[in-house]
Amino acid sequence: MNLIIDTRLPNGVRRITLNRPEAKNAFDAQIMRAISLAFRDAAKDSETRVVVLSGAGSHFCAGGDIAWMKETLAASQAQKCERASAVADMLATVYALPQPLVAEVRGAAMGGGFGLVCCADFVVADSRAKFALSETRLGIVPAVISPYVVAALGVRRANRLALAGTSIDTLEAKEMGLVTHMAAPDDIAQVVSALLHELLCSASGAQQRTKALFRQMASPASDAHRATLAVEALVNAWEQQDAIAGFDAFLNKTTPPWRT
Repeated sequence: MNLIIDTRLPNGVRRITLNRPEAKNAFDAQIMRAISLAFRDAAKDSETRVVVLSGAGSHFCAGGDIAWMKETLAASQAQKCERASAVADMLATVYALPQPLVAEVRGAAMGGGFGLVCCADFVVADSRAKFALSETRLGIVPAVISPYVVAALGVRRANRLALAGTSIDTLEAKEMGLVTHMAAPDDIAQVVSALLHELLCSASGAQQRTKALFRQMASPASDAHRATLAVEALVNAWEQQDAIAGFDAFLNKTTPPWRT
């Protein structure tokens, strides 16, 4: 089965669909590699004007695959660095897409899936969708997604979600500025279609130059420097006892030691 469905639609629209519905489209090494390849290809394709990112099945993306992350905790530091860098590379590739990026969100957008949402320029969400930064509840840190989360929400809103780890619904996500368009479950395709019509009314080259300019204006630190800090933070988090205890509790359906 292809982990990514990459579909070229009329008028320069390209749909990239995460295709692990049985795992709520959670990340492992293979799907992250496929995402990076698809976005690099779209970035250099002169025929692609807009990209829509969606998830197959009932969910957008549940974040990191628990089995993959549990395996990572037992890996060497060098392997942890390699895996953290793979996550960072995938997110950086999605964020670096020069064309407008629309995230179409149904169901769960958790952890790394939340990070993907923050990489998008527009977020059209089903009114029943749920968003969460739940890493701290597993004893780890939302590290490599942090540059994109803070850019999208600001420090105060990011802290509010990440420190408590609770989920929010689409209405609250829209009020926070994370979601740009909310749609009833049966209407999400029409809302995306209307947004695409609006985007295709502008010149593609001007859109790409504007997107690049605005990001330069908003980023005092270099992307490379922030990515290095994020990878170091994730590797450090994976090496802490909290992470081991948190994943054990999740997998064994027990209470982690910090909860009374």
